[in-house]
Amino acid sequence: MGDILTAYKIYPKGIDEVNKVKEAIQKNLPEEFKLNTIELEPIAFGLELVKASFIFPDKISGLSDKLENFLKGIDGVSEIEVAMQTLI
Repeated sequence: MGDILTAYKIYPKGIDEVNKVKEAIQKNLPEEFKLNTIELEPIAFGLELVKASFIFPDKISGLSDKLENFLKGIDGVSEIEVAMQTLI
């Protein structure tokens, strides 16, 4: 038993949404999760995505789904993509 490290690419709906999405992740993250890293990554023509990684225990089932539902539910998020997932 250990922890899971999962990194996501979180795409905003528009250029003006990226900082709002980043702040929502930092302020509203459910307590089961630890924010490991968060940064903005340019993708094209001034548009950026939020690249964030999270750590959570692997012994509790359903946490991956809970995290994805949280990220998808943030106002201003267009889509999310799992960039990497591993046991640590």
